[in-house]
Parts: sequence; structure tokens; C-alpha cells
Amino acid sequence: MIILVDEREKKPYNFPAMETETALLNYGDYAVKGLGYYDVNPNTGKEEFYPEFAVERKSLDDLARSVGTDRNRFEAEIDRAQQADNFAVVIEATMTDAYKGRYYSKIHPNAVVGTVKKWPFKYGTLDFKWAEDREGGKQETLRLLDKWYIHTATDLF
Repeated sequence: MIILVDEREKKPYNFPAMETETALLNYGDYAVKGLGYYDVNPNTGKEEFYPEFAVERKSLDDLARSVGTDRNRFEAEIDRAQQADNFAVVIEATMTDAYKGRYYSKIHPNAVVGTVKKWPFKYGTLDFKWAEDREGGKQETLRLLDKWYIHTATDLF
């Protein structure tokens, strides 16, 4: 399994035991090479990878911004990801951190947590995973990619 890391990812995870490559992903920050397809994005004119499944990494600050001031951009990414079999957002924090407002945005904690709870019902392939911290986020990302990769490989036979 070769992990694709979106070339725009600002703080990519380091997976020492795994081979990684950078690519321009249409949605998400992490995917598996070979499980998806490349196509030219009609909006940008650039060739992008459209993964069968992807993981989006979010710090708590980034999540609060993404459901607040950057909500339209984030929802557009989630809309694009609806063509995937699975799309998960791994949050490098706990739900308690969100409820206590441990982020820089002024958005109310109930709006952050409420969005995380509601959107999986609105967007069928979306799931949110609370991962406690950055290391937990890295482990959860690897676990999800591995699980989906194995599931896809066993579905072929």
C-alpha cells in the first residue's frame, strides 16, 4: 500500500514504515495509490486524483474555521467527496476539547460539535473521527486507509 499525500497538505503526517508519494487530490489529504483515478479538474485545468476513499486531517482550530468562516469551502470539498466510497475527517482533538472551546475561532462550541454530529446524516459517505491529538490522528488515518485498502482488495476476489 502506497499512501498518497495531498501536495497542498501543510503539516503532513510522517509514516516511517510506509511508502508515500505526493499527488494533487481532488478531496481529502490522504488516499491510497491505485484506488481511484486521475482526471483533469474542469474548474482548475489540473490533473487530480479522485480517490475511492480519503481522509481529511483537521486540527481543532482548522475544524472550527471549517465549520464557521470556511464552511462553504469545506462543504464543497465534502460534496466532491460524495463520489468516494468513504470519506473521513480525522480531528486531532477530543470532543471535550471542542465543547470547551479550545480553539481560536469565536464560533460557539455547540455549532462545532453539532455540525460534526449532523453532517454524516446529510452526507452519506462522511464520517468524523475524534483522535485526541496529532499522533492519534496519524494512527487513525493509517488505520482507516489500511482497513479500506484491505476491504477493497478482498472485494476483488
